[in-house]
Amino acid sequence: MSDCVTSNDKLFCGTCKILANAEIAASVWRVALEAPKFASLARPGQFLMLRLPNSNDPILGRPFAVYDADPATGRVEAVYAVVGKATSRMTALQPGDALELWGPLGNGWDAARRASAPKRLALVAGGVGSAPFYLLVKELMAQDPAVRPETTYVFGARSKERLNCVDEFRALGVDVRVTTEDGSVGTKGFATDVLPEIFPESLDPADCQILACGPTPMLRAVAAWSAKRGYDCWTSLESPMACGMGLCYSCVVKWLIDPALGDVEGNWDYRRTCVDGPVFNAAHLVW
Repeated sequence: MSDCVTSNDKLFCGTCKILANAEIAASVWRVALEAPKFASLARPGQFLMLRLPNSNDPILGRPFAVYDADPATGRVEAVYAVVGKATSRMTALQPGDALELWGPLGNGWDAARRASAPKRLALVAGGVGSAPFYLLVKELMAQDPAVRPETTYVFGARSKERLNCVDEFRALGVDVRVTTEDGSVGTKGFATDVLPEIFPESLDPADCQILACGPTPMLRAVAAWSAKRGYDCWTSLESPMACGMGLCYSCVVKWLIDPALGDVEGNWDYRRTCVDGPVFNAAHLVW
């Protein structure tokens, strides 16, 4: 794949050198690439496509959230779970090897921006759902504390062995809460169990916002919890994709035209996660 940039300079595609590739938690890896053009384009919450070069098995690329992108160094990072053929083969790659990269793709967290910033913000992650939040937290913590929302990062996992990147989020200075289903570290339970501590009932719902990324059961629970309280909630979906550019319609989700009417005939349509998302207003999704 030769390097290419679209006429509007918002998309990079090319073959990039691997700088690092290591396991950071049970079956979770992080890969770093040298991609200066991409690093200058990426926004928090967007994703990239990676493909093994000189191989037709698998022939398609795989989508991964952009974990970090540093324009100063040209370093780009993605976090991935080992779940199939492509990701299993990626674990064997070493520094100096190559991967084909294209992106950045998707709307990112810009879709969740409001006319006025929330006063309290919770970022809820599970599994590799940590990935789309790191760039966002870097951006938030660089803001003047006088205008920055009171932000809490919540990471939920099955056990201590499944935690990833938590210390890096703490190093940014954000408030971090950890939950584990087995109680091996942090609060025993689910990510939603700590939300009442972050959002006491005395808060005005208009001042609150929740952003979430992770397994569908977790997103469904966070969306339901938020809806019950009238909170603004946005979710980044991890739908399976083939092309990543809206051509194949393999990543469609049901999207409610009017959330107040619910899932009734004529009130929903399909949206493509890759181009219409991956960030969606949770109230518009059929869970």
